[in-house]
Amino acid sequence: MHQRQKKILDMLQKGKLLIPETADILGVSQMTLRRDLRELEKRKLLLQVKNGAIPHPARYEPEPVAEDELMQCKFALANLLYDTIMPVKSLFISTGTTALAFAKVIARRNNLPVTVVTNSLPVASALFKTSCKVILLGGELRTNSLDLIGPAAERNLLDYRVDYLVSGCDAALSEYGFYTSDVSLAQLERKSIQIAEKSAIITDSSKFSRGALTRFAALSDISLLVTDSALPEQDRKNLQASAIEVLHIE
Repeated sequence: MHQRQKKILDMLQKGKLLIPETADILGVSQMTLRRDLRELEKRKLLLQVKNGAIPHPARYEPEPVAEDELMQCKFALANLLYDTIMPVKSLFISTGTTALAFAKVIARRNNLPVTVVTNSLPVASALFKTSCKVILLGGELRTNSLDLIGPAAERNLLDYRVDYLVSGCDAALSEYGFYTSDVSLAQLERKSIQIAEKSAIITDSSKFSRGALTRFAALSDISLLVTDSALPEQDRKNLQASAIEVLHIE
């Protein structure tokens, strides 16, 4: 590996790089830079995306965040989402800790009747003995979390129509959409988007420019993103150009 490629990897530690800007910084042509990116991608040191590259998920891990700080962020996101979309008559709340935080905010703050459809056992539990009517999908229990997936859960979804879908994500690319690492969950997520009038993603900005296995939502599927203020400006512009409303906590 030559010195320029090492510098490319150093730059990637800060997140996504764009080809025009990076070529100028390195003092090379865009063609030369693209050749370097192809070589590094073959070695699984980065992933090429439209007009740039991102860190390869197998090589770069997110910086550790204190658990209490992370939970504070999740609940701040959940409260902002609540203030933005509530009240509604019906919701689908998906899996994940940030979606669960939203369910807990509903349990604490909401006094109006609302129907919540979910495939998450923790979400259903959080809404027990609240003003919500909770509909838990049937299906197969995932091996690594208390969520229901599979053909039975997907068939159950077709019986419902909700005002809003609320979902987290494992990764996001502002040019392409939102991703999960579980193929079966992705299939259920796609169908849940189809039963919702509007769809919201609630996630911290660290999920952007990270890779994951399967896209469950294109940009055109999502109407609202709630995230934190560290979202890169270019990602914000990409999302807003696709008619996604972007809100953030401070």
